[in-house]
Amino acid sequence: MQNYLQELFGLNGKTAIVTGGAMGIGKGIAISLASAGATVLIADRVSTDDASETMKELRSINASCSYYQIDLTDINKLPALVKKAVSEYGALDILVNNAGIYKYQAMLDMSEDMWDKVLDLNLKSAVFLSKEAATAMKQKGNGGRIINITSVDAMKPVAPNLAHYDASKAALRMFTRSFAKEVAPFGILVNDIAPGGVNTPGTKLIAGENPSAEQLKALEAQTAGFIQMLPIKRFGEPEDIGSATLFLAGKAATYITGTTLVVDGGMLIM
Repeated sequence: MQNYLQELFGLNGKTAIVTGGAMGIGKGIAISLASAGATVLIADRVSTDDASETMKELRSINASCSYYQIDLTDINKLPALVKKAVSEYGALDILVNNAGIYKYQAMLDMSEDMWDKVLDLNLKSAVFLSKEAATAMKQKGNGGRIINITSVDAMKPVAPNLAHYDASKAALRMFTRSFAKEVAPFGILVNDIAPGGVNTPGTKLIAGENPSAEQLKALEAQTAGFIQMLPIKRFGEPEDIGSATLFLAGKAATYITGTTLVVDGGMLIM
């Protein structure tokens, strides 16, 4: 049984890029893939010092890992990221487009700059990094996996004042399907994971950039009420998204492409 499970979910000899992997959902994904034996290259905008805790945690499980600081919205820098993975580790087998931002902003007050900021990271960077990754996978000839982290907001507007975020995730979800059809002949499988509410450091940013104690208390009350409405009475954890990513990255998912794996605690059936 153990050998069978290792065959289905083991990632020994595989190399993965995880964007936005220094914290939050990305960290959970990086740890899950590394725990299954993958070599993990984390690509994020934060400094090496800010990513050090995550790297330390990865190394504590004897993971083969490295960190690459990058502004993913600078499209011209994306080829170098893929080149680093291929040159250092021999191939790129798995790409996880996780990096993203969200900020509550009413559409009637939306600036073009705010719209572009969200779409550039959440959508454009993922699209063009997928292009670079798929090109490298095609050249290598061993197929590969591209996993995009979208959101339940791609299917249902969960909260107001997130038109820019919802649009970016819905577009990425449709890109997943279209691109999956294009690269399937090369053995490259493309899927997306749609998380619901997940407990991350970024969750507190909903209350503002520098929330007061009163704002945080109000957020906690709002969160508690939301959790009580969920069929599964809890928020998700980064590890929940990591487990779903591990499934799509391994041999257990060789017949799955162009689809969405919803990991939302039942949010969509509320």
